[in-house]
Amino acid sequence: MLHKRISVAPMMGMTDRHFRFMASLLCDKVSLYTPMIHVDAINQSDKNFLKKENNDSKAVGIQIAGNDPVAVSDASKVIKNCNYNEINLNIGCPSERVQNCKVGAALMDEPKTVGQMVESISNACNLPVTIKTRLGIDDHDSYEFLCEFIETTSKYGCKHYILHARKALLSGLSPKENRTIPPINYPRVYKIKEQFSDLTIEINGEIKNTNEIKEHFKYVDGVMIGREACNNPLFLRDISSSVYEDIPMEMNDFFEKMFDYILKESNRGTGVHFITRHMTSLFKGMPGAKEWRNLAGGIESKKISTEDLVRSMKLFVEDKVTQH
Repeated sequence: MLHKRISVAPMMGMTDRHFRFMASLLCDKVSLYTPMIHVDAINQSDKNFLKKENNDSKAVGIQIAGNDPVAVSDASKVIKNCNYNEINLNIGCPSERVQNCKVGAALMDEPKTVGQMVESISNACNLPVTIKTRLGIDDHDSYEFLCEFIETTSKYGCKHYILHARKALLSGLSPKENRTIPPINYPRVYKIKEQFSDLTIEINGEIKNTNEIKEHFKYVDGVMIGREACNNPLFLRDISSSVYEDIPMEMNDFFEKMFDYILKESNRGTGVHFITRHMTSLFKGMPGAKEWRNLAGGIESKKISTEDLVRSMKLFVEDKVTQH
C-alpha cells in the first residue's frame, strides 16, 4: 500500500502556496498541485510569477489549461525552469467560463487535440505529463467514449490519468453542482484500470476518509482527495499515520512552523489573512473551534498587527492543542 500515490486536487482559490506549505507539514508524502493556470497567463505574464508561486517549497505539480499545442509548448518551456515536478492538463473543469475558452471538460470530445498537447509538452520539457478529466460529458458518457479518449491520448504519450468518477454536464449546472449532482461511478474507474493495466489510473471524487482511500487502493494506482483536505486539514495528518504509517509531526511543532511562516511572509508583504484562512478548520469538531475560527479568519484578525495575531494564536494553541 505504501507505494500508492495520494494527491490533493488542484482547486481554484484554495490550493495556493500557503495551503501547500501547511499541507506538506501535515503529510509530507502527499502530492500537491497549483490551482489551474491558463497557458496564456504563463506566456503573456511576467515569467517570475511562476517561480514566486512555488519558490520556497518542495516541487509540486502545476495544472494548466489550454487548447493550442503551440501555446502549451511555449508554457512548458517556462515551467521547466521553475520548481515543478509534473504538468497536469485540466480536461475536467466544467465551468461556463472555462468552456467559453474551449478548455477543460469541453475538450473531452477532442482527444486528438488533447493528445497533441501532451506530445507538445513532452517535446518541450522532460517533466511527466498527466491528464485530469471526467468520465464523460453530457450525453457522451458511455464507457466506450471514455476508452476512446484514453486510448487516443495515451498514443501521444500520456501514461497517467486522474479520473473524477462522474461525468460533467456542460450546461445547466454550476461548477459546485457538477461536483455533486452527476452520480459517482467508482466501478467505471476500476474497469478502466483493468482494461488499461499499463497506465497509471488515479481516482477522484467524494473521498473523505482513510478507509475509503484504502478501499480504492485495491483497484487503482492512486487516490486524489479534494475539498476534504481544505475543509478538514487534519485529514492529511490522518493519511500520514493511517495510510503511510508514518509518525506525524507533533501538533505543537506544526503550529510553531506555521507561526514562523506567517511572520516571515508578513515581513515580505504578504497579507496574513491569505495564510490564516487555510488554518480556520484546524480545530474542527474540537472544543474552542468557533473561537479559533474567529481568531484565525475573523474580521478582528485583520485589524491587529501580525505579531499580536500570532501571539494570540500561540496562547490559544498552548491552552487547547492536544495530540490527534
